Amino acid sequence: MLYQRAQGVAQGRAAVQALWNTDKKTRAAAETKAVAQRAAENLAQARQQAVKAAAINKVYDDEINDVRARLAVVERMRKPAFCASTGPAAPAGAGGAEGGAAADPAGGLLPDAVARDIQALILQTEEVAATGRACQAFVRGSSIGL
Repeated sequence: MLYQRAQGVAQGRAAVQALWNTDKKTRAAAETKAVAQRAAENLAQARQQAVKAAAINKVYDDEINDVRARLAVVERMRKPAFCASTGPAAPAGAGGAEGGAAADPAGGLLPDAVARDIQALILQTEEVAATGRACQAFVRGSSIGL
């Protein structure tokens, strides 16, 4: 009886181990299949996002190039009316047309360095705004007809 019991335990252990091995192989095959499927889905999604990103980058580049073109053709900037005087206050006896900016017609223009700095700030501001719009378009995914 003791022999039969030991033999039954051994057979039971072997049966359980066989079930365990079969289940382990089935799970491993299912996991491998799931990983392969997820990798394929990730690749498809990456391709789709690359297409969207390229379209958004094109819109961004076009927008920034338009801003650069507008800034390139802008006339020289003039001083605003509140800072039209280019030097110290005119003496008490000086007439309005003879003193100040009126005597120097080019005096109403901003210096080139200041005008360049202002245009650089305008470009930076437009780049920030365009970047924000590009980010929104990417998140929305359909803002530019994608």
